[in-house]
Amino acid sequence: MGTPTPITPVALAERLFTAGQVLLMLDYDGTLVPLAPTPAQARPAAVLLHILKKLGELPQYKVAVISGRTLTDLTTLFPVPGIFLIGGHGIEICSPAGEVNYLLDYKYITKIMNKLEQLAKYCLNNKDGFLIENKGYSLALHYRLVKPLMAQSALNKFIELSKPIIQKHTLNILPGKKVLEIRPLAMHKGKAVNYLQQLYPYSLAVYFGDNTTDEDAFRALKKGLSILVSAQSYNSAANFKLNSPLEVLEFLTLLEKVAGN
Repeated sequence: MGTPTPITPVALAERLFTAGQVLLMLDYDGTLVPLAPTPAQARPAAVLLHILKKLGELPQYKVAVISGRTLTDLTTLFPVPGIFLIGGHGIEICSPAGEVNYLLDYKYITKIMNKLEQLAKYCLNNKDGFLIENKGYSLALHYRLVKPLMAQSALNKFIELSKPIIQKHTLNILPGKKVLEIRPLAMHKGKAVNYLQQLYPYSLAVYFGDNTTDEDAFRALKKGLSILVSAQSYNSAANFKLNSPLEVLEFLTLLEKVAGN
């Protein structure tokens, strides 16, 4: 862990121009698109979909979007042929050919998440601004629209009351950007990164992410480039740092423009 080195989109793109084969892995919320008040409001721009489609058509690039969202959600957001869509923090994988497989059997988790959802509803007590997102294999408590003191009080109550369930079923509570996520300890984006690196062992592996949920992916990159997308500098396993999704888009635009010629 250390402080990632700031880099410009141009300098980063230049590192890939002569790399030959590239495995390009991208987080979604906060990386490809800016964070929004609710997940439903974070939508990919048409120009982003166009660029990913073009990159996916090029033989030297393998493109993957890796997200904590469900695969169903990603499939709706990205009607883009030729790329990997990976949901569930790396366990639901849809290949460029449309084949789906799972890196973890999470079906047994569903009942546990339903219990935690009911507990969350009790702790949040219909307070305005909270959003409970039960994904089946994980539970996300969004509080971007809640006043800080109210959010902290309700979340602390949930954390305390959920401890017996968390410990019994080896779950992990992971704080993010105005979200608290509960998921199996064995479920993380590093699994998807390892899976893709095994498929393409001779490619330069590159991963972009903005959040604590991306640190497992950064650590899984034994070689290659890991890029934190954040306006702020902080300790991370990433090598480099871009400031925003806008800079990620600038990087992708440069990549597609040069590679397509």
